[in-house]
Formats: sequence, structure tokens, C-alpha cells
Amino acid sequence: MSFGFLPGAGCRNIARHYRLLFKLSRTSGHRGYKAAVCTEFGKPLQLGDRESRKLEDNEVRVAVKRAAVNFGDILVVRGAYQEHFSLPYFPGIEVAGEVVETGSKVLRLKPGDRVVALQQSGGGYAEEMIAEDRMCHSIGKEEKLDEGAAIVASYGTALLAFERTAQIKETDSVLVTAAAGALGLAAIDLAANVYKATAIGACGGTEKLKIVSKFGAKFTIDYKKENLRERIKEITKGKGIDIVFDSVGGEMFEDCLKCLAYEGKLLTLGYASGKVPNIPANVLLLKNASVHGVYWGSYFEKMPEVFQHSVTTILKLWKEGKITPHVGKIFPLSQINDALEFVSSRQSMGKVIVDCTKIG
Repeated sequence: MSFGFLPGAGCRNIARHYRLLFKLSRTSGHRGYKAAVCTEFGKPLQLGDRESRKLEDNEVRVAVKRAAVNFGDILVVRGAYQEHFSLPYFPGIEVAGEVVETGSKVLRLKPGDRVVALQQSGGGYAEEMIAEDRMCHSIGKEEKLDEGAAIVASYGTALLAFERTAQIKETDSVLVTAAAGALGLAAIDLAANVYKATAIGACGGTEKLKIVSKFGAKFTIDYKKENLRERIKEITKGKGIDIVFDSVGGEMFEDCLKCLAYEGKLLTLGYASGKVPNIPANVLLLKNASVHGVYWGSYFEKMPEVFQHSVTTILKLWKEGKITPHVGKIFPLSQINDALEFVSSRQSMGKVIVDCTKIG
């Protein structure tokens, strides 16, 4: 993810136009709902009224109970994501809630069904969201909505990275950076408890190390206090790491690359440090190693069957009790900007959730 630009006057004009639309929706008589909206990149979200629209034949209207904060949402509203979105933009791609209406061609869902839903174009930080039928997945009454909102994107990304890209084996050692975050904990949980590999979690601070250990990491590294390369050499007895799962980038990526074992694989999933690393190809050559980019969301368009497999597999593992997402903190929708800042400031552990039933 590369950092982009902050729009100027043109986007401010769009924002003023959109505020006028907000006022019109409140007086037009059409049914509306509260939603968080980005009217200018790099500025706080606004909470206002959005008018409901008619469903397409293959769409589902979901009353959103919980929505997940993903780091990608933060980058988008900053204008810093690798894909650029037009304004006004309604963020939030991952929710849990109840079906309230279905399009004429939707046969497998009905009003009252509890679902987790994804919407690549956003709209989840709201009282309702419209999603395609194929992006809505039923959950039972016994499944927690907090966990349902927290599981699909992070765990789906980690599962696809491990199974399809890295082809993980039980004998592998797996180093996860930013291991106490939502994506990192998902990777630790899957590596240790599903694939039975040796999981090593790297993060900063005692409390984060504790939760990473709780989720199955056999070893932990506090990179605020310890030298990553020296600890990996010690843990692996000089062999190096078979699979690195990195979402930090920058200097961390470079250190991880040097920690790879012979024929090791480094998975790059994002750049929370804000620095896209340069890859020294000579290191790859000498170790017969490889670096693989993993952009889970792109599979939705490019290889939808692969994307859907990751989602259905994750939900199956969750319902069987083999994985459990950690919900670190819940914010009301009225405090959506606080929720984004909490994740952005790296205070969070596991997934941060927004309660979309609390708007005042």
C-alpha cells in the first residue's frame, strides 16, 4: 500500500454538494439511515443521513449490528490506499447483522436471517448496508455477532496466504510481524492451531506478547527490546524462518528477509510502517528464497472461486471452534473516528469493532 495525495478544492466542492444532499434526504420523505461518510480525504468522518435505495435482483439489505475496523479503511479515508475511491465515500467493508430485505433473485436468504457480509465498495459503518447475495453468509444464533464481524477479512487473508501462496506444512516455522493486530493474531491462530506449524510472533510490549502466546505462538519477540535477527537465529538454531508473514514493511521487511531459511518464503501483505520496502534481489538469489505479494481483496474479481473458498473455509473453522477471533475493543458508531484513530495509533490488539446500533 503506497501513500497517495490529499485532494484539494475539487474534493471540497464535492463535500459541499454532498452535505446539501444530506439535507435533501432528511426532507424528501424517503426512508433513510445513519451512515459515516468521508467527504474529504484526510479529514474526520461525518455521521449523517443517507437515503435508502431500491435493491437490485441479486442484492441483500442488511441491518448492520457490528462492523469491523480494517487498516485498509483507514488508508482509504486518508487517501493513501493503493486504489483510489471517489468522494463522497462510505467506508466499512465487513459487517455482521440481520437480513431485512432481499432482491427478487435471492433464494437462499430471507428477512430475519443472521449473516456476515462483505461489500468491497464500502458502506458498512452505518445502520444498514447493501451487499451482493454471494457476499452474505449465514451464521447461527449461537455465533457471536462481534466475532462474526471480526473474522472474515483478517482470517480469510491469512488462510489464503498460508494455503495458496506459501503452501504451509506442519514442519514449517512461521514468523508473524505485528502479531497482536487483527491480521497478525489471525495468522498466529491459523498457523498454530489449524496448520500445527511453529508460530513465532513479533510485536511490541508485554501485553501484546501475552495475547500472542495465548493464541498459540510457541515463541514471542518484543521488537522494542530485542534484536529480531538475533532472536530468530537463536530460536531456529541458525536455520532461519521457512515462512514470514509481514504486514509492516520498511526496515522490518528487510530484517525479515535476512531471517529467511534456504528456500524460505516471505509473504508481504501491507505496509503499516508507511514505507514500501526495496527488495535486494541478491538475498533471494543466494538463498533460493522468494517474496510473494498477497492482496486478498483482488481475488474477488480475478478469481472469485478462490476468494469464496477462503471465506467459506474460515467460517467453517470458526463454527467448529477451531479458530476464535479476538475482539479487542468495541466503539459506538457515534465514535467512529475514535475507533479509526485507536487502530491507527497501534493501541489495538485483535480486531476493533463498531457497534452500529449506537449512534447517539
